[in-house]
Amino acid sequence: MTTRFALFGLIAFAGLSQAQDRLFPEAKSGKGKVSYVGEIPVIELAGTPEEIGAQYGELVLKPAKPLLGRVDGYMKQIGWEKIFPTMVKFAGLVFVKFPDDQQTEMTAAVKVAGVDKNVMTALNAIPDLAKLGGCSTLVVEPKRSGTDGPLFGRNLDWPPFEGLPEFTTVIVFKPTGKQAFAAVTFPMLFGCLSGMNEAGLSLAINEITATKDKSSVRNLAGTPMMMLFRKILEECKTIGEAEALLKKAERTTWFCLTLCDVKSSCVLEVTPKSVVRRSAVTDVTCCTNHFRTDELSVTKKCPRYETLEAVQAGGKKLGVPEVYAALGDVCQKNNTVQSMVFEPKALTVHVSKGTGTKSATETPLTKIDLKPYFGKN
Repeated sequence: MTTRFALFGLIAFAGLSQAQDRLFPEAKSGKGKVSYVGEIPVIELAGTPEEIGAQYGELVLKPAKPLLGRVDGYMKQIGWEKIFPTMVKFAGLVFVKFPDDQQTEMTAAVKVAGVDKNVMTALNAIPDLAKLGGCSTLVVEPKRSGTDGPLFGRNLDWPPFEGLPEFTTVIVFKPTGKQAFAAVTFPMLFGCLSGMNEAGLSLAINEITATKDKSSVRNLAGTPMMMLFRKILEECKTIGEAEALLKKAERTTWFCLTLCDVKSSCVLEVTPKSVVRRSAVTDVTCCTNHFRTDELSVTKKCPRYETLEAVQAGGKKLGVPEVYAALGDVCQKNNTVQSMVFEPKALTVHVSKGTGTKSATETPLTKIDLKPYFGKN
């Protein structure tokens, strides 16, 4: 009897210790909730912009304060220690370019969490101003898929700032009157770099450093990219709808947006002047960090693209393991801070995170069924 109680005590202590070690405590706030699938936190936020903002502040930003406390070090790592304070000073000019609901959310969130709104605004604008990433995407359309639907593989390659990869989380936004969506993200990002909505529409950004159309690299009148991508997930169900929204929007800089819905995929090559569509080849879409259309391409030389292109040309059917293996072949070592495979038809995402010293593609994927979070079961 004593031995059994001692064993039970050890198990209970181990569970308590694991819970205490988790970066986001399992908790509730209003309609919001933090839970875990394996070691990946899934944070649900629901309601009006004020409600989502308050939940974001309590469940996301408060636990992430240690990460936010390292911002000065991060800026020094990318050589922005003098630029970032200026961005913070003039953040109000960027904030008014956020969609109205996102302004309301952020205002509520920073108030609850007790963090600086200008710092948060500046952090959410960095992808529009700095070219930090070297991401890769590989999308398999239904005819080439070994599953029951398309597969969307994506590596997020960013500098592995101290502690950043471990803060990888899936945030499920359920805004009143709009579509629910899930973002594979970091806690300081109110917009979206990689995500899928309840209709199965999925997207990911690839940064671009050169274009043929002579457009400015920065359009300060534009909607910050991550906020624009979030708007797409909240309002669009198909690639066609996403393309139409993007063409109407003021765009801040050069980027590729890889898109997939339940039927097809494409890459939209985007500048402040242009939106050019590049469709799948042999039912597979690839993207790295160069424009490839005749209208915009400056160079097509990229070893990572050539590796993905070989998969594209191979003709074989691909499942989640094959897509993930291909992502491993084009990883950027420890700069691959997140890797994921979306299943738009199944409303499932498989997620892995880097360690700071190893690529995310070197760690096992965690499968997350998003249907219960979207209210589809």
